[in-house]
Amino acid sequence: MTKRNISWEIIIAGLAFVGIGIYVMQHMESSDSHNRATALQSHPEAPTPPTPPSLPGAIVIDLTDLESLENLKELRKLKDLKNLEHLEFEIKNIDKLVQQHSQNELQKESLNIELQELEKELQKLEQSDFNVRLRDKKLYINKKYSIHENEWSEVNSGVFVYRDSFSVEEISALNFNVPFGNINIVGNESANGEITLRATGDIDSPKEIANQLSIQKNIINDNADFNISTTTGSSLSQRINLEATLEIPKDIALKVNTSGGHITASQLNNIEEIITAGGHITLTDIKGDATVKTSGGHITGNNITGDISIKTGGGHIKVEQTNGTIEAQTGGGHIEIQDVSGSISAKTSGGNISSTIRSANNQLRFSTSAGNVSLTLPSDIAANLEIQATSIDLDETFTFDGEKSRKNITGTLNGGGVPIVISCGYGNVTINTSN
Repeated sequence: MTKRNISWEIIIAGLAFVGIGIYVMQHMESSDSHNRATALQSHPEAPTPPTPPSLPGAIVIDLTDLESLENLKELRKLKDLKNLEHLEFEIKNIDKLVQQHSQNELQKESLNIELQELEKELQKLEQSDFNVRLRDKKLYINKKYSIHENEWSEVNSGVFVYRDSFSVEEISALNFNVPFGNINIVGNESANGEITLRATGDIDSPKEIANQLSIQKNIINDNADFNISTTTGSSLSQRINLEATLEIPKDIALKVNTSGGHITASQLNNIEEIITAGGHITLTDIKGDATVKTSGGHITGNNITGDISIKTGGGHIKVEQTNGTIEAQTGGGHIEIQDVSGSISAKTSGGNISSTIRSANNQLRFSTSAGNVSLTLPSDIAANLEIQATSIDLDETFTFDGEKSRKNITGTLNGGGVPIVISCGYGNVTINTSN
């Protein structure tokens, strides 16, 4: 039996390092750097979805396009690292705020010095063994556990970990299913895959959890199936918190399902389907076509390229930086889609919709049964308008030709082009120019 070190990782990629912000769980405060206009001031802004509970704690920082490594010293300000596995933090995507920063190559000597210093500082803060390493231009800071591969181990009092490492050289598609708990999915450039499970709660021994939680791996040809399930009669789902981290090559076709937890996914190019029965879903740096569903949680996304379908039974949807076709649907929440290139179909049964369009190559459709729609368009967009609402406010700076009344608009912008269809059963529409 192979004995090896385990590290658990949360990946936050696509960031510039300048002005990095780190927040620990006890002091985290939700904030929103953008004020989104709604059609009427009497209608409040869509509430920011609550931050899902953290996955197993670690720090990973994207070093791409850094101006310098000087800001690594900011990490030394971290407090309360005595229980790193409970550390929760958020690194805001602040590269938009940085107007200029150089594209210089990282200097290897400077990098090594900074990494060594960072490792020393972490050792001072907590008497534990840490790995500080660089891979794929990302900095990984991991607390190490000594465990046996493919079996449950108690790494701290009440903390149990299981890990399975496998080759993915012949695998092109992977299905991953868990009966409950959170899932964190990370794409990389490696030829290996890793699945890490971490359990805490009302459980006494590794043997007890092994007897009640079945882990099945089945690899046939180029398809891999990982199914985790509770044994008959087990009450484990009510007694423990289960967190799974899946690290795989970013181009593998992926299907993921959890019956009741949050899902985060980053650096992936081939998501076929991500489903949770009731948790939140967070997407970062996703390429290719994807289908994402939750029965009742919020869905957030950033830097999405490709055609994506996003559906929630009643939560809010917030997506920024999309390039492709996005279909967003919620049974009763608000929808916010910003910085869009491509096309949109957005529908909510009872919330507000706001969107900022950078460019459109196909239809833009927005529908709400009882809410407002706020749309920002380029002044030179060529479009055909078909709008129905309680009240419509179209920016006078647009070059409009057609019929316009208080409740209906039919006509063209700049001679006509992509269809823009907006329907508000009971609500107001405001269309502004991005200029």
